[in-house]
Amino acid sequence: MTNDTTVMEYTAEDLIAHKLQRANILVAKPKFDQDGADLLALLHVKDNAKFCRIQCKGRSLGKYGASVEIPTKYVSDGFVLFLFVETGDPESTPLFCFLGREIRANWKKRKDGQQYRLTLTKSKLTGDLVPFVFCDNRIKDIEQVIRSIDVGPEFNTMGHGNGNAVFPGFTLNATMESKDLTSV
Repeated sequence: MTNDTTVMEYTAEDLIAHKLQRANILVAKPKFDQDGADLLALLHVKDNAKFCRIQCKGRSLGKYGASVEIPTKYVSDGFVLFLFVETGDPESTPLFCFLGREIRANWKKRKDGQQYRLTLTKSKLTGDLVPFVFCDNRIKDIEQVIRSIDVGPEFNTMGHGNGNAVFPGFTLNATMESKDLTSV
């Protein structure tokens, strides 16, 4: 059986996809869950299309709060985290949006340096986290992330590597670079 966090994250994915598509940002659901890519956001689908990786998290804010942890290796300039928070109030379901640079600047790193961590409390939802509430300005920020991203390193982050092939006449001269995924 699926735990509550997973169900909440699927709900968050649907809500986020709906809001982004209403703002004319194209959303794709990968058939893989790798390096925080729950969703991919694009402005168009044509040659050299740029994208950002979106991770969707859902948390239930209990009596003692909650927390979110993200592996540091996910948090590039092309990474966006959406956080859906259940507060127990059926009239309020806050949705927050954090860009990669904002996570690096504002979240605490765990002692081992492998994770960024955000602690959630009711007072933070209406205080420190207000600038990160998802709204029209955040749509513009996501569009800017997509426009300015260097897609090559994003593919490398996702473990796909990159390649170069030259086809002069009938001769094939190709080179390929790829990551050793066994050491990741």
